[in-house]
Amino acid sequence: MADILASIQNGKLFLGRIRILSFCLGVAFGAPAGADPFSFESLRELITVRGIASVEELVEALPIDLRTHYTLVFASRSLQSATPANPRAILYGADATLIVTFNGEPAERGYASVETMAFDPLTNAFQFREIQFSAVPGAKASISETNPARCVACHGRPGRPIWDTLPMWPGVYGERYGAGLSAPEAKGIREFLALQPQHARYRHLVGASAFADRETYVTGARIAYNGVKTRPPNVQLSELLTTLNIRSILSEVVSRPAFNAHRYLLVAASEHDCGPLTEFYPKAVRFSVAADLGEFERMSAATQRRQAAMKASRLVTVRHLSQGGVAAESFNKLRFVAEHDLGITSQQWTLALEHNSFDLTAPEDSLTLAQAVFNWVAVSDPALLDLRSYRGYSNDDGYCKYLRRASLAALGGWYEAHPIPEHRTADARVEIPSGLAIPRQPENLDRCVACHTGEIGPAIPFDNPDNLAQSLVHGDYPRGRLLDEVLFRLSLEAGSDSMPRGMTIDAGQRRALEEYFLAVAARGTGHDGP
Repeated sequence: MADILASIQNGKLFLGRIRILSFCLGVAFGAPAGADPFSFESLRELITVRGIASVEELVEALPIDLRTHYTLVFASRSLQSATPANPRAILYGADATLIVTFNGEPAERGYASVETMAFDPLTNAFQFREIQFSAVPGAKASISETNPARCVACHGRPGRPIWDTLPMWPGVYGERYGAGLSAPEAKGIREFLALQPQHARYRHLVGASAFADRETYVTGARIAYNGVKTRPPNVQLSELLTTLNIRSILSEVVSRPAFNAHRYLLVAASEHDCGPLTEFYPKAVRFSVAADLGEFERMSAATQRRQAAMKASRLVTVRHLSQGGVAAESFNKLRFVAEHDLGITSQQWTLALEHNSFDLTAPEDSLTLAQAVFNWVAVSDPALLDLRSYRGYSNDDGYCKYLRRASLAALGGWYEAHPIPEHRTADARVEIPSGLAIPRQPENLDRCVACHTGEIGPAIPFDNPDNLAQSLVHGDYPRGRLLDEVLFRLSLEAGSDSMPRGMTIDAGQRRALEEYFLAVAARGTGHDGP
């Protein structure tokens, strides 16, 4: 799997022993020919062999590739804080498979540490670590375990980079895509460049003066005349992280037992002109799928609006922004199939800073999940390549017809072996016990409240026990009353329809929610306890 993923990432697929197909999918991956990549293990060995005992010594010893490719954060929300004159430096090198970060002011949080993120090409997973240096002369550096709790708290599990998405990276120099530095940014970068040449850490960064140059961020007339497009540091890092992130996501997708049966459906979901997605499902499940897809798209749209508003509020200066790149909405159907049919939570796919976001916006030259999925499926079905090359771009051309037939054939067998559970009937309603006292508000109830204001999910008064009591014992839901529907959504049998959305809860948390809803429902029937 790792070899195929690497070849997909490079834009090349190998079919058999003689056919080589090149797709030119954006940023190439890997070290220059003849060079061993500088990995985290290389970093660990460097610290050990040289006896490096300070951040300053480590930065100086890093390869020039890392010290040449970097970006600067002047308003940090990580464990390492920053100021305009002493930003957090994110060193990413030519391929971002190893990222090293540090800041520059003793009063800043995280001054004595270096944070790292490494991408493991064998497991296609991101690994986070923290390296602590001591103020005691000669003391050895302390290297954390992989993905310690301090890192997982922000980066999640499985861990993903947090780097924001086009068209802005609030708090990072060059924070607005397609624009030069704002007045506050220009002032801050001048302060940084005034101290950088003599600074114990920053002086090892190569080419820092370019951060004050407008052409670092905006394509000037001379550059445009030569047919070159400016790629600011923030865009470069976005392209690289997006490509690695897509590789990690694809690895998760293709490893699911349901992937093979849904592979053509996933390809169809990534196309925008092959007709309604429901046509790629067997007729028996189309009505149910259409309802689920409608709810999913409404939830995604509301989530994206909130995320965009929060992101904009973090900008130092809000002006005209050039969007560019691949829009977040174009991934909705692909995400829907992954969640609805493969049981994958796509909430962890984004690089956005805000939690509960599904923003997959990426620079236009980045590898996309749609491209990666198509290329993976094409390995075993090369007919897709020719059909796509000669398609007429309508929902009735040969390519779309082929996808539709292949999807229906694969899913017909899948649903025979995995029938959809029957809806709960009135006779199968959950019995509401009497004499239950309403317990303290359980953990994760706030997620129910946030999602069911009416903007994302259906309006349900989870924040008001009195109103909720009446709502739970009524309703005409697929499983019966609202209580029956809620309890089903909390069960393991709900699969990708489970609640709360975008997170996994353990048995104790699930039981606490169930007991709470049963006790509240008892109040609605007049059987509540003292």
